[in-house]
Amino acid sequence: MKKIGLLIIGMLIIVAFCGKKGDDSLEKRGEQKKQTFLEKTKENYSEHIKIYNRILNIDKGLLYYFEDAGMEREFRKIDADDIEVNIGVDQALIDKLKSIRDSKEKKSELDKKAIAMIPALETMLPIVNEMKTYYVQKGYKVDNFVKAQEYHTRLLAVTEKFKQVERPYKELFDKKSKEIKKEIAKEFDKKKEHITYNRFLFIENGEAFLDEIHKQGLDASDFTRGNVNKFKPLRDKIEKSLEKLERSSKNEKQAKKEGYNSTDDFIIFNQKANRFRDIVNKFIVRIEKKDKASHSSVSDSFFAQTEEGTPENVLSEFNEVVEEHNKLLNMKKNK
Repeated sequence: MKKIGLLIIGMLIIVAFCGKKGDDSLEKRGEQKKQTFLEKTKENYSEHIKIYNRILNIDKGLLYYFEDAGMEREFRKIDADDIEVNIGVDQALIDKLKSIRDSKEKKSELDKKAIAMIPALETMLPIVNEMKTYYVQKGYKVDNFVKAQEYHTRLLAVTEKFKQVERPYKELFDKKSKEIKKEIAKEFDKKKEHITYNRFLFIENGEAFLDEIHKQGLDASDFTRGNVNKFKPLRDKIEKSLEKLERSSKNEKQAKKEGYNSTDDFIIFNQKANRFRDIVNKFIVRIEKKDKASHSSVSDSFFAQTEEGTPENVLSEFNEVVEEHNKLLNMKKNK
């Protein structure tokens, strides 16, 4: 299988909120200035969370299409009934980016990099729409894949242009995301909200593990070549932070102090966190044993997400953890 691309790093949505304005701890002018800057930064970041996730959906759709049709110039004539064109570009996303471009507000670096994606997305949209119609109506049975080849060629070309402008946006978003999450975690630490703070630390350690997978360029097709010595210290941090989190999560008084109903609120998160820890360990064992992924997982990312111990599976389990983390943050926010 031709390697289509590196592992897609998942939808890491962190709900951003802080203490109320006017808290005693913010009375000093320097602290107020810092808080105002942080609020503005988080507001801009929150705007880009939805955009970032939409971009990841486009990546996912492109990945699935090219797994079926191939990345070569010549369209791979497999059973076209299996090809599903589900590439998440639409006019709403383009309009959102244009609204940022046309706004009179001062543009952040994230704004500028998001705006740079507009031309490629505008080119991609009509191609994707035509392809959807073509495959739904089974046009390939009428023209013997003539249009399929034409669409494939056009999509390849625009995907290359899209990746050139998408990469800087995603890299900057990931950097800002880490910075903001660290600041938010510091606030919970300052307020002595130990359970929430420890959960942030666990998430941070999980992200570091995924970053290393990304850095080594691993996916189901070749992950057993990974450098296990780089992963083991990161795994140890995950285990230690999980132990610390589970201890703090048993404190009923602390849970209510932090705005939760009871320690029962943490049951699902802790189950998913333990599941993620176990999959991380399985990933490492498979590298050590050179236990390669199944043919199905190598051929199709969908299967790779469910085969235990593949990079895609590690990511999938981590996204489950993050989703539950966000639910808990929303629970606090809505009280």
